[in-house]
Amino acid sequence: MIDVNQVKQIIRRFENKEGVRGVIICDSSGLPIKSNLDMEMTEEVSAYITSLIGKGKQVVNALKEGSLQFIRLETSKGEIMIALEEQLILIILK
Repeated sequence: MIDVNQVKQIIRRFENKEGVRGVIICDSSGLPIKSNLDMEMTEEVSAYITSLIGKGKQVVNALKEGSLQFIRLETSKGEIMIALEEQLILIILK
């Protein structure tokens, strides 16, 4: 079971870092649990990231590289970091 207090603590820890634009925590299926972004943006980002995770897992499995744990994307606006845990997906927009 996911502890709501832990989720809130995770968001607080990252949103106070310099340059962080948003923090989203999803369950393992990609459904948003908590975010510091508006609901529309949270749902949009979560949907795209969930799709990306699925493709990433396919690549890792095809290459027999173990399991996918972290994705980092550098963009023209900054970066997107995705950490995959057993029960949670942490998405940080920086």
